Amino acid sequence: MLARLIAYPPDAAAVSRWLQPDERLRIGRDPACDLVIAHPSVSRMHAELYHQDDRWRLRDLGSKNGSFVDGIAITDHAVPGDCWLRFGDSHCDFGVFDAAQAEALRGRQLARRALSQALVRKVSQQADSLPAHVLRGVVELAGCSRGFLLLSDPRIGEFTVRASLKLDPDALDDRAFSGSVGAVQSVLADGKPLVVNDIGNEGWLASRASVITGGLTTLVCLPLFDGRCVFGAVYADRRGPGEPVTEFELELLSAFTESATLYLLAHRAMASLDGAPRWQTIVDRQTALAGPAP
Repeated sequence: MLARLIAYPPDAAAVSRWLQPDERLRIGRDPACDLVIAHPSVSRMHAELYHQDDRWRLRDLGSKNGSFVDGIAITDHAVPGDCWLRFGDSHCDFGVFDAAQAEALRGRQLARRALSQALVRKVSQQADSLPAHVLRGVVELAGCSRGFLLLSDPRIGEFTVRASLKLDPDALDDRAFSGSVGAVQSVLADGKPLVVNDIGNEGWLASRASVITGGLTTLVCLPLFDGRCVFGAVYADRRGPGEPVTEFELELLSAFTESATLYLLAHRAMASLDGAPRWQTIVDRQTALAGPAP
């Protein structure tokens, strides 16, 4: 039976690894590991998954903070077909699949890649409401339910919302927005994409009143670049369960937004874009428009 392990690093896309029965997967903080989890609670060589006597097993490699199967500390233990593994404070989802199930999941990836390409073509054909089409593409690819798109407006020196999906534009401010404005500010400041698959375990997010009120579980925020300068961002989030945003989805999202940005820049000076509604400003451009560090 094939196995799949999905790790949830902090502030990053989930990492998915498939294992054949003749493989061993070494897990730890060391770059030499097969699955690297860069978290201080994870030891350099923390644990390994291996197959024996027709079962998958997990062996702790003398880690400081322990290895757990469904919350139970183990040293060398058989792993159920579907369970949660924990290494230090880092959680992973483990599952076992037959060949047909594994092929269906790989087929889903091919379908999502085709969807990404179709969305790029759709955006390229839009002359009107371009920001809205870009936003819808990101929300759909990320498996989210709502979001908004920000673009800088040099005339007023601020970022403004140019498209919103299932969000009241008048509510997009620090006081009322039931999402994470802090995530958007972070992306605008450092130019790095942000993915959080388990908001409840991210201390800097879980304690925010806006996140608690919104009941959020997953968020994605991607920067939009004009050269080396961040000139906008796309935010999407989700309430409730759903598929994790993995490195594969982040690759598709990054490729989509990179292509879409070319069209946004091309249309930026056109009357159709300049005449779009100027909704609530939620980020101060003077403190956020720094772009990535050289």
